[in-house]
Amino acid sequence: MKQPDKMTAYYYRAAQKVNDLYLDNQMRKLLHHATESGDTAFALYVDNGYNGLSFDRPAVALLQQHMKGGFIQRVVAAGLSRISRNTADILSFAGFADECGVSIETLDGDHKTLDMSKKLYAALAAKGGGRR
Repeated sequence: MKQPDKMTAYYYRAAQKVNDLYLDNQMRKLLHHATESGDTAFALYVDNGYNGLSFDRPAVALLQQHMKGGFIQRVVAAGLSRISRNTADILSFAGFADECGVSIETLDGDHKTLDMSKKLYAALAAKGGGRR
């Protein structure tokens, strides 16, 4: 039996449940991206009514479970702020994605800063860790 191809995960979030228009706009942009990219195997993960400063969200937990299970090849969000508004959480999520072999992409292109940020934090940790 052939194992299904890995999916692209499209994640979006809004802090206020009443902000359905904002969620709809994110969803439309992500679905347009899926169409333009030719993604045929994808899933939508949405956290509606969850603050971006807390990483304790049901869709994020499910997404991480699916990443760890090897079902996801790529996570796409409108911007890194949709994943989290906390830099440490974003870097932690990016590290987890790396461990799972999952890439992160954002429609606004700010995902390109992740590699630079990871290198900077690693250099700072190495420099600070060498002092005694």
